[in-house]
Amino acid sequence: MSLSQEYDSILQVYSKEVEHSSLRQDSSQYQSLLGSLIERLLRLKTTIYTRVGLFSKNESIEDISTSSIKFLSIDYYLAQMCSRKQITSVQINDPLERNKMKLKFLDKSVQLLMQFIQSLQDFEILDQFLVKKIESFENSYRPTLQELCGQPAGKDDLSGAQFKRQQKIESYRQAKQTADLLERLEDKYKQEDDTQDGDKDELLRELSLQRLKRLSYSAINEVEQILYEIELLTNFTKVAPPTAEPSQHEDQEKESKGFTDKLETLNRPLLSKEGKVLRNFTLVDKRTELQRKVRGYGQYGPTMSVEEFLAKEWEEGRVLQGGEPELKEDENEDSEKWQDEQTYKARYWDEFKEANPKGSGNTINRG
Repeated sequence: MSLSQEYDSILQVYSKEVEHSSLRQDSSQYQSLLGSLIERLLRLKTTIYTRVGLFSKNESIEDISTSSIKFLSIDYYLAQMCSRKQITSVQINDPLERNKMKLKFLDKSVQLLMQFIQSLQDFEILDQFLVKKIESFENSYRPTLQELCGQPAGKDDLSGAQFKRQQKIESYRQAKQTADLLERLEDKYKQEDDTQDGDKDELLRELSLQRLKRLSYSAINEVEQILYEIELLTNFTKVAPPTAEPSQHEDQEKESKGFTDKLETLNRPLLSKEGKVLRNFTLVDKRTELQRKVRGYGQYGPTMSVEEFLAKEWEEGRVLQGGEPELKEDENEDSEKWQDEQTYKARYWDEFKEANPKGSGNTINRG
């Protein structure tokens, strides 16, 4: 397999199984595949730069053959792979150590991206917009966020924020022009199949150079995103995750802490050394609190009897009164009063039925 075929094979596997993979990036299978691709690309880079010696600082872009121009993007794709590289939980269980290793991979990715951009500048391929940007860096291979996108000094620094916005707009405009030109060249290259070999080689050469320019804008954006990620991970590594302390003398601790349905420890200090409040608290009489612990239940017990509670509720007017129907007198058939009531009730009902015969109700809708 030739060097060109090996490079195309690596990029094909990267695009299909790494860049657009359905696997999780922290899975062992994904990281194993990524590691094998990095090894293949490193071997190819060693062959091209060391053994074959295709590129030299004394040469210009005109001295490089058209078929070899694409190898200038090796550092770009190597940086893309390094930015996805991480240590799995199977290899290292400590998340703090995994973050530290991730920082090393990200730092290496930034160096490779800047090395790719610097190589394009050495061969005078880079656009002047990016040339001015990287020349303003104090260290070309380790730029800072302030140098890269002009971070505002503070929330009130409107000039700094406006400058950053203008830089973003200009970078997007330049990248859009490069992408549009590349698209036109690709369409032209596909259509001109009958052109002479010399003209087609010139078109392919221009197409290869334009692809490198497009990657240069992607690289500078990748550097910015990675620097933000490095800043975030650095803050994580500064603060170690809390570790559970081994419990000792649990029985003694339960007696001193008492019963609580909350998860926090009762003996946790109220204030830190800097005077920061660590937990909520209530000011109580210390003497009363000690008296409760002398003969406690281990939980809250009743403070008054049922009679005392009802008396207190009665005094405060919380006991409902009235509303209960009075008990009826027992029905007695021997009582004359009861017999008279039943007679009058039956007589009234007969008179009502005579005055209101069945079917004499609402007759409006009757046909």
